[in-house]
Amino acid sequence: MESKKYTQFGTFIAIIMSVLLVIAASLLFNHGFSADQETYLYAFLVLVFLACLLTFYKLTIIIDNTTVSFKLGIGLFGKSYQTSEIKSCNPVKNLWIYGVGIHIYKLPNSWLYNVSGSKAIELRFKDSSKVVRIGTNQPDEVVAVIRELTGTHPEEINNMPEYKIQSQIRNTITFIAVVGAIICGFIYYESRPIKINMKEAQFEITGNYGLSINYSDIAAIDTISQMPNIEWKTNGFAAGKVCKGYFRLTGVGSACLFIDFKVSPFVRLVLKSGQVIYFNLKDKQSTIEVFEKLKTKTK
Repeated sequence: MESKKYTQFGTFIAIIMSVLLVIAASLLFNHGFSADQETYLYAFLVLVFLACLLTFYKLTIIIDNTTVSFKLGIGLFGKSYQTSEIKSCNPVKNLWIYGVGIHIYKLPNSWLYNVSGSKAIELRFKDSSKVVRIGTNQPDEVVAVIRELTGTHPEEINNMPEYKIQSQIRNTITFIAVVGAIICGFIYYESRPIKINMKEAQFEITGNYGLSINYSDIAAIDTISQMPNIEWKTNGFAAGKVCKGYFRLTGVGSACLFIDFKVSPFVRLVLKSGQVIYFNLKDKQSTIEVFEKLKTKTK
């Protein structure tokens, strides 16, 4: 028999990976190629999204006289099975929670390889409890060819009990909720207004990216009503109107920000080392009070 190929394209996942790849590459080029953690992070993300794109943009099933095989994408990953080992082959429809990718989908020895949709073929083997599902948009045609080669017949598939399906759905929703809660909690924590702790010889800005600054190190201090434009983030946190950490500003260069853009004015500090710091507190009155205290300390 002449070798037959059945290819399914993972259009949706390819679009998602392409968008993420462009975003990661843009962040890398905007940040520059200095040897710091953020550069390594962006470069790592570029490699991950590129590998995912090249792996999951299509899945090809190949059938010849002796083997049933498949490869993902450009061939970075694939498997091959001897037709003599195959006990049965059936068309199946995956539950939505099985998703796409390469992973165990139901039982400890049940593997799914999929790039798009819910249609697939399921292979079972004579001398193994292993079950393999391979995604395809032509399951009936693929199954017919494999059955002809192996001489097998349709086999009743023991569907997963309803309570197990409900349990998997519940576990998936719980996992998503937990991850979402962690992300929301992190954003909430980072978005909280900073606090200023005044001490005898120095003051502290609390929270991540916080600083301890000696009064004697302050070269200039004033307030401004409008912040310079942010060109890009170099190492910091940004969500909505809150920016904390290190950013590059138009006309200023690198600066350390502890800013909520909804609250004006902003305190601008210039240290004798040349470092520029901008901050404000939870409201206008608190910001002005701290500014007056710092101004007195620097005289």
